[in-house]
Parts: sequence; C-alpha cells; structure tokens
Amino acid sequence: MAERLNEWEGTNFVTDPAWGDNGKGKVVDLMAQRAAMVVRVNGGPNAGHTVKNERGEFKFHLMPSGIFNPQAISVLADTVVVNPSILSKEITELRKAGIEVTENNLLISRNAHLIMPWHRRRDNLREVARGGEKIGTTGQGIGPTYADRTERVGLKVGHLLRSDFNEMFDRELAWQEKLARSMSNSDTPQYDREQILRNLEEAREVIAPMITEVLPVIWEYHDAGKRVLGEAGQGVLLDLDRGGYPYVTSSHPGIAGFNLATGIPPREVERVIAVTKAYTTRVGEGPLPTEQDNELGNQIRSLGNEYGATTGRPRRVGWLDLPTVNYGLRVGGATSLALTKIDVFDGLPEIKICVGHRVGNREYKRLPQADVEFMRTIEPVYETLSGWDSDTTEARSFEELPTNAQRFIETVQRHLEVPIEMVSVGPEREPSIYL
Repeated sequence: MAERLNEWEGTNFVTDPAWGDNGKGKVVDLMAQRAAMVVRVNGGPNAGHTVKNERGEFKFHLMPSGIFNPQAISVLADTVVVNPSILSKEITELRKAGIEVTENNLLISRNAHLIMPWHRRRDNLREVARGGEKIGTTGQGIGPTYADRTERVGLKVGHLLRSDFNEMFDRELAWQEKLARSMSNSDTPQYDREQILRNLEEAREVIAPMITEVLPVIWEYHDAGKRVLGEAGQGVLLDLDRGGYPYVTSSHPGIAGFNLATGIPPREVERVIAVTKAYTTRVGEGPLPTEQDNELGNQIRSLGNEYGATTGRPRRVGWLDLPTVNYGLRVGGATSLALTKIDVFDGLPEIKICVGHRVGNREYKRLPQADVEFMRTIEPVYETLSGWDSDTTEARSFEELPTNAQRFIETVQRHLEVPIEMVSVGPEREPSIYL
C-alpha cells in the first residue's frame, strides 16, 4: 500500500467481508481522524458499532464515526434509512459529552427514508409469522422501510421540512392502519397518530438544520481530492443480492453500496479495506460453517464481549473462516484487510483456522456461492496452530508479537486473496500494528 491506514489519501471505503460486527467502528474511527468527510452508506439502526477513544465508549446506530473529528463532515447518505428519534437521541447524547454536532459537521440526506412505527411493527409480525424459519432481524423496521422505498410509497427525511407533511403522513397512516387492522383482525386504531407526530416533531427540531441534498457536497469533496471515507454497515455476507438469502439485510454493504450511496465509481476509490476478526461471529439465523456451539465458543464470546450493540443478543462464535472471507473480499471489492481482536486469543492453548470448504469431493479456497443450502453442506478444513501465553495488547510492531501470534497472522495471510495491512490488538484507536 502507498500509505498506512493512518496516513491515507483520496477516497477510501471500509467494509466487512462477512456477517458484520468485525471491528469496522475502530478502523473507521482511526481513519476518520484524517478525513475531511465520512459517509455512512447503507443500513440504519440495525447496524450498531462501538467506538472507544479518549472521549469514552460510544455505541452508535446511525451516527458516522467521523463525528469525533472536528475538522470532518459526517454524512448520512441517500441509501441510509433513518429512525429520527434514535438519530436525535444520539445527537443529544454526543452534545452532552461535549462533542459539537451541528449543520457544520453533520449532513443528513433529504432523500434518506424514514423508519416509522409501522415498519417496526411489520418487521416483528413477519418474524413471528416465520416461526421456526425466522431470519433473526433486529426488529428495527429496516426491511419494511426499504420495501416501502422500493414500492415508492415511503416517507423521506426531507418530507419533515414540508408544510404539507401532516397531510402526507395522514395518507400513509390511513393505508398502514388498514394493513395493521387486517393483520390483527381488529377495528380499533393500531397507531397513536398524535404521539407519533409529537415524536417526529421533537426529532425534527434537532435534525432539521442538518437535512440537505448531500450528493453535490460528496462530489465536491471527492473531485477536489479531499479525503473522503465511506463507512459500511453490516457485512458482505448479509448483502441483499450476494449474501445468504433470506438471512440477509436489505441493503448493500460492499463497494456496490458505496457507489449507490455516493455516486463515486469504484475505479475512483483508492482502496477498499475489509475488516474481519481473528475468529468469526454472526447474529441471527443462517449457516455459520465453523460455529463452536460449545464451551470454547462461550469462552471466546466472553473474552471478546460478543454481544450485539443493537439487540444485546449473544453472537454466535466460530473459528476464522477464510474461504468465506475470500468470498466477501471478492464481492465487496476489497483491496486489503484489517485483522482485529487477535488479543482475544491471548492464553488459548490451540487455535484453528478454516482454510478450506469441503463439499462432496471438492475443496474450495473461496466460497463459490452464498447459497444457504450449499453452505449447510460445508465441511470445514482446519489448520491447527499452537496458541500463545503472553499479552499482545502492548505490541506495536509485528516483531513485538509472540512468535505463535506472528505465525497465526502469517498463516492467515497465506490463504487470503488480499494483503493484511493492519492488526488490531485492543479496542481503542491506538493499539494497532501496521504491516
């Protein structure tokens, strides 16, 4: 690479090659200190990310991590879906922590769609109806909001500023009431109109100054050669089209999602950094080929604090699955990788890495398809390494790592399709090793 992650130039994009929750928050927070603009490109409050820095620990669901850089503009793009109450709460909490959030450093796309109470209701009702085949959604109304967007009936953030918003709201509420009553077999009102409007008005007062047309601003910064950083939510294995359908999200976490959000073609992106942990996790249903549903999995979950930032649900845990990562690297357009949480393995006597997928008589080094039925037939092929007893969290160079930790990284690199350029050995911004 021409420069380290903390010395980057041009337009960069951070994604996740697997199922999300792999440490993008730390990498984006690190890179955002150098950014002129940080753009959140997809998803909504289903994508929780945790940032630990000198200001404390923050758990965000909508706010771009660039908000901690007073010199950067943070942007919620057209392709994000916004719960206005959650966003206004995050803004208020940041202000209480002494962090400035104004129209000078946060732009909210007027074209982003609003998550409404009926979206969350439909989300949860659909999960109940699925029974044993539930997807495991966060219940935040993401899918139904994107569905209304596709049907061209959704309300947008910019509509909050219109003088006829209440009329628009009432037209949509009338339809949603009919739908809700038919599903509940009830003639009584299913939504409290006045309460919803009060909540929207409270949120509008906070976010109104920041609502604008964001695409021209993104282009202005990119065309001027300023440092623009894109931030994905979730991971490529949850991509609507390239993930393990139906156990997916409703947007695009890879380079295609960055293009949709910013209008910047992939050829004009300096690099795409994929972030993955030294092991695999997943929230929700669907195949996880290397899953360790045992005491070892419980131990790694506890050491890594693997609980969802959005739902609090314990994440499913497995060994690092490199064929699946290689699939996510290819589909997500990654040019390099950041490896996080190797410090979680401190003290483990033995570590396994999945280096192949055996299906029938064939062995794959890259997952050939994310088809759910195919993934359920995978037999992981492992390489077993000795662990290390010493603490990795103080290491600041490859040579300072324990010998077996070095071997672990070298083994991962040997089976990856892109170079590793950073190894994280702690949750804060600075415990990082650049390769």
